[in-house]
Amino acid sequence: MSYRRRKIGQALRRYREERNLTQEAAGRLVERSPASLSAYENGHRAIRPRDLRQILDHYGVGDEGERARLLELAVQGRKEGWWRDFHLSQEPVIVDVASLEEDASRIRSLETMAIPGLLQTESYTRAVFSSYSDVRDTKRDKDALAFRMARQRILKSPSPPQVTWILAEAVAHMLVGGAEVMKEQFRKILMGANAGRFELRVLPFSAGAHPGMDGSFSIIDVGTEDPMKVVCVHSLTRSWLIDEPPRIDRYEWAYEELSSLALSKTDSQILLKEIASTL
Repeated sequence: MSYRRRKIGQALRRYREERNLTQEAAGRLVERSPASLSAYENGHRAIRPRDLRQILDHYGVGDEGERARLLELAVQGRKEGWWRDFHLSQEPVIVDVASLEEDASRIRSLETMAIPGLLQTESYTRAVFSSYSDVRDTKRDKDALAFRMARQRILKSPSPPQVTWILAEAVAHMLVGGAEVMKEQFRKILMGANAGRFELRVLPFSAGAHPGMDGSFSIIDVGTEDPMKVVCVHSLTRSWLIDEPPRIDRYEWAYEELSSLALSKTDSQILLKEIASTL
């Protein structure tokens, strides 16, 4: 069940209930079975854009911006993206995140404990996965490495999103996988930053207490005009998506504050080069 399907389903349920329609009554109105409407509303079935348009017409939804947003979600949700090859082997939320990244116009992330997954080398990722092997509930699937590497393709796509990372300085000092692994990792980061594929800024130790101390997060803007915003948060046992506007506002405020505390792009690269030179 994808994030996009859930968002469409939530909207369809809200519009139906606002009109005081049961699923049976709504089914007669839109010429669909109650079971089909239930599947749409619960996000269990993808909906074709023309069917969604018809239901919105019957419900009297005239807001062109809202219609366009939902129809775009329906179009995106039916794409046969590369991530579909992993939907059985990887955590559903992470597969959803990969699909959202593909349609993102902007990604803003705070990383406090590890190099961002979209920037990791294979050796670094293996070292990270190995460190968690004894505390995971289930054995990590063999496709996990391939999946993480495949996500990185968005940085080299013809129309890449605008990606900005704020990286806690402690991450750069953490010797993950040993000195050679870290040297390779620094080279990859610096080459990508110099090529303009992304912006990376370091949050120095001197910043002191900051509003990102609760942990890493990513804000993903999907679409360009009035984008849908989603916050992705990870923990040891689960990952989840946040899309309530008041909560997203909190994360955006925190990111702005963190940006004001972070080093400039140039100073960040200088610091990373200095740390790498000590390995």
